[in-house]
Amino acid sequence: MAYRPSKRGRHPHEEGEANITPMMNLMVVLIPLLLTSAEFVKLGVIELNLPPAAKGPAGQQLEAMPSEDIQKLDLTVTITDRGFFISSSLAVLSGNLQGEPTIPRFPGETGSRAYDYATLSDKLYEIKSRAASSYPDTEQIIILAEPEIDYQTLISTMDASRSVMKEGKRESLFPDVSLSAGVF
Repeated sequence: MAYRPSKRGRHPHEEGEANITPMMNLMVVLIPLLLTSAEFVKLGVIELNLPPAAKGPAGQQLEAMPSEDIQKLDLTVTITDRGFFISSSLAVLSGNLQGEPTIPRFPGETGSRAYDYATLSDKLYEIKSRAASSYPDTEQIIILAEPEIDYQTLISTMDASRSVMKEGKRESLFPDVSLSAGVF
């Protein structure tokens, strides 16, 4: 004997709208968060210049080479484990003894605290004031670092070479910083 299914156990299928309120709440929070984090990423960028390429593909000349009669300063700060060496195309500023760094490290200190950035800025200010009328490249500086030098030391050296405080005013030193790779 066949039984008929009960009508009492069945409920008609109701179609309703999806609840999108939680998704809207999530978007209200995420959009401002993404916009503010994009601004913080932009603030963390360090501007520096890479040396230009002299020749393009197949040996084509890309830009005019500087003439040999124009004397350039080509100021370089080399960061070593012994301290800062300041040099130019003309000479190397030596320390107290021949072969010593121009600005030695602080004894007993480690990391970026071992370097004297204030003296570096003062020395660069002195160089810029003397070379401003004689050389065309008094806005450029090249920073060379040994492979063992930590990142914070490199960044602090870049900051010290860009400007200095003199008599309560910020004086520009060498705002065009280039990084170089090489053997010292």
